[in-house]
Amino acid sequence: MVQNRSLHHTYLLPLVIYLLLMLDGFLLNVFARQFLNDDYTLVPHLVLLGFVLFTFYFPKQPMQVYAIVFGLLFDSYYTGILGVYIVAFSVVVYLVKSIQRHLSENVFVVVLLFILSIILVDSFVFGFYSVVGITQMDFSTFAAVRLGPTLVLNIAFFIVGYYPLVKLIAWMHD
Repeated sequence: MVQNRSLHHTYLLPLVIYLLLMLDGFLLNVFARQFLNDDYTLVPHLVLLGFVLFTFYFPKQPMQVYAIVFGLLFDSYYTGILGVYIVAFSVVVYLVKSIQRHLSENVFVVVLLFILSIILVDSFVFGFYSVVGITQMDFSTFAAVRLGPTLVLNIAFFIVGYYPLVKLIAWMHD
């Protein structure tokens, strides 16, 4: 398994996560008209893709610390409510780290973990925003307008970004 190989260039993990965080915001700003309209809302989750991949392939790295730090950056930069994405990213990292040793190392497992992570994070954020009164949407509308389209968009991003990220991961090993 990957965790038995030596690891080099660990300084790149936070740098790549930071770049994915910035790319999330960049895509949302550049394609705002296409991503946000009355019929659907598309939310890129590239930083979440980075967390799932890096936690899965680098189980001994301090991904929990990165989740807290980048959750704080995400909250302060994109939401303005501190703590929501800190918790969401930390839970995803914890869950992936907890179950990754029981799973085989292949693309289907990783895409399934990524899809489940998106569902978990978006549902958690929706639930939090519902409780504090930021959103008035019901869950079925949320699932149809935001969660479904967001899953489709991020599966497309997974298809495009998986190979380059896995090549980077392979380069960082050995």
